[in-house]
Amino acid sequence: MTRYKYILLSLLLLYTAAGHAQSYSLGVNIPAAGTGTINAEVSMTLDRKWSLHLPVYYNPFVFKDNKKFQNLTLLPGVRYWLRESYVGGFTGVNAVASEYHITWKDSRYQGQAYGMGISIGYARMLAPGWNLEIEGGISLVRADYTKYECERCGQRKGDYSRWLAMPGKTALSFIYLF
Repeated sequence: MTRYKYILLSLLLLYTAAGHAQSYSLGVNIPAAGTGTINAEVSMTLDRKWSLHLPVYYNPFVFKDNKKFQNLTLLPGVRYWLRESYVGGFTGVNAVASEYHITWKDSRYQGQAYGMGISIGYARMLAPGWNLEIEGGISLVRADYTKYECERCGQRKGDYSRWLAMPGKTALSFIYLF
């Protein structure tokens, strides 16, 4: 039993020692916020060249003429930085998970999407502790959804599943580093 206590204590010390060398960030995707989507991205460096990211997007709003782009979307991913974390160019890989309710033209779509994406981007330091990032990518997602005639009448057109190649992680983000 004592041996397990020493192993647990050693792991705890390693974890806290590694924790002091990490840096973190919190960001907002400016164009997404402009569409009424509440969003935030938290991230942390794994080492000098790798970082882990978790952007979350949420839009509960109904717009004029009962138009909706309601969604809860997660894009967890990892980035490889060409210079060092949070500086200069990077490439990224991310997963996509989304639950959505969208009205488009005369139809309403309700469903889920899951997939993977790749991206490239660049981070520019504005001031100590503040960055501006631009990122663009493409994703391959599996969309499972139900299509309805329109929002008001609600006549079901059918259930669909299909693979879509679509713009993935696209962002112009204001980032705070700590």
